[in-house]
Amino acid sequence: MKKLFSPNPLLLILLFRILTDKYFPVINDTGLQFILDIYLVSGFGYLVKKRIENKKYWIYILACSLLPLFPLSSFLSGGDLGLITAYVTASIFAAEFLIFLAYFRKRIIHGNHSPRLRSRLKRTENDPSLSFAEIDFWKIFRYAVIGGLIFYVYILGQNLSESKTKIELLEAKLGGTEKISCTEKDSIKKVRESVVRVIGGEAEGSGFAIDNNLILTNFHVIEFEPSPKVVFPDNSFETAEITMADKDADLAILKVNKNLKKIDWGNPSKLDPSEELLAIGFPLGGDLKGEASVNKGFLAGRRFSKDVGVEYIQIDGTLNPGVSGGPMIDVCGKVVGVNTAGMSGLGLAISSDSVMDKWGRMSLSDDPLKDIQKIDIQPNKSSLDAVKAFYDYLKLRKLPKAFELLSKNFRKDYSYDYWVSGYKDLLDTTVIKIEQGDSDNFVKVKLATKNLTEGEIVYKYFEGQWEARKVKYKWQLWEAKIKEIEEPDYSWFYD
Repeated sequence: MKKLFSPNPLLLILLFRILTDKYFPVINDTGLQFILDIYLVSGFGYLVKKRIENKKYWIYILACSLLPLFPLSSFLSGGDLGLITAYVTASIFAAEFLIFLAYFRKRIIHGNHSPRLRSRLKRTENDPSLSFAEIDFWKIFRYAVIGGLIFYVYILGQNLSESKTKIELLEAKLGGTEKISCTEKDSIKKVRESVVRVIGGEAEGSGFAIDNNLILTNFHVIEFEPSPKVVFPDNSFETAEITMADKDADLAILKVNKNLKKIDWGNPSKLDPSEELLAIGFPLGGDLKGEASVNKGFLAGRRFSKDVGVEYIQIDGTLNPGVSGGPMIDVCGKVVGVNTAGMSGLGLAISSDSVMDKWGRMSLSDDPLKDIQKIDIQPNKSSLDAVKAFYDYLKLRKLPKAFELLSKNFRKDYSYDYWVSGYKDLLDTTVIKIEQGDSDNFVKVKLATKNLTEGEIVYKYFEGQWEARKVKYKWQLWEAKIKEIEEPDYSWFYD
């Protein structure tokens, strides 16, 4: 007993206890913390008992008077000091209990109590001092450990019950046991690799891969653009081919040459009320460069439009312009909808069930491109049509065709490769105004261009006049007097 509760091992165990509590809290969760606490309290209590043994009784009274100060100090200080004061408090309490036990035992031995009880307790009857020698401290320690372990098992059971309740609430919030193992961080990182920017002539939005080379977006993003551009996560881009579209359902499917990882479809019918959903896309289009942003929201309800036969998923988060056509996913990264509209505090997405239904209907349609604007190019009809054809070819990024319309007088000694290098960043060309000039050979034009420069869309505006001449029965662009207009005012677009 003396070796077990000597100061040196007690101090070492106390130091170990403090270090594990501060730097290795996981160790304490195994129950080792509780066992060490029992040992330390018993050990320090034994030392206190030894120190006050055979001393004057006023030390015991002083200890009782100071006892309330230690819990208060432990509560106010916290940390290592609070841990030490807690041990001192418990040790003094243990010592007081031993003193009371010994005193009560002596009173029975020397008092007028039952002879049978006195004979059982009487071991040092001739010893007049209030000695602690006859107390079986090791036996008390064993009982304390057993009682402590029982209490620990009870507390552990209570904690497990509370943890189970919290996990069930968390599962309900995230949408079930399957989704609790998913992390938003991993899902967002994975989905971002498949989300693209879609650049139309009069609109910009988002889209995402539904197959290796198929992109799904909203119809209103490409409504006035027969040759939309798709900007990939690595800031490369290409002209997409519209394979099918549904204006009423606000859906369009584009085909590109580049392969992207498709996103898995989810089941919107299994979404729980108030389940968290993530809307991913590029807000404000080309005005903000960078990666696809994430809007969080909770499922607010489901809406159905009888007119177009589409189910909508409503969330309580705001969807900004530019995220249209992007995916709305659950926490596991599965698509449950396509972002389509929003206002402050409200966002709507076409449910993935409706998307699959409309996709099938578009595939079976006799004319899946009936809603798409078509470009009629007839460069040899007139000088005006030749200039218009040149810009249409630029819009479609059919650059070899555009180069063929340039006369040798315009090309001079420039090769195609040299000429086309000036258009490598061109996303779109939109003719704002085109009209015949003073004679049949001259054409006046106003136009706007979009260039992708270091991931940012740069808008430029031009105005001037082309001269076109017929060469071997074909109109060719002979000379250009085009100048850039910096920051045109409102009237420039409508004059």
